[in-house]
Amino acid sequence: MNGMNFQQTYDRIADVLWDTQVAQWSFWIPVQLLNFQFVPVRHQLNVVLLTSVVWTALLSAWYPPEEKEDDKDEEKKE
Repeated sequence: MNGMNFQQTYDRIADVLWDTQVAQWSFWIPVQLLNFQFVPVRHQLNVVLLTSVVWTALLSAWYPPEEKEDDKDEEKKE
């Protein structure tokens, strides 16, 4: 929850949930179709593991943690 209260958490989820879900479908469905079609069974797990690292990096780039108000105030003082 990154130190947010319930309402802030709810607003954040409502703001990004649908877009994230659509992006997930757009990313993972083709990856898995190609994985099951062309990758030998013994390597399929490795493909998913490596691809999940890419997916996590994309999510981190799209939705970086929001700075708290206290952190912003401290930066201004310096």
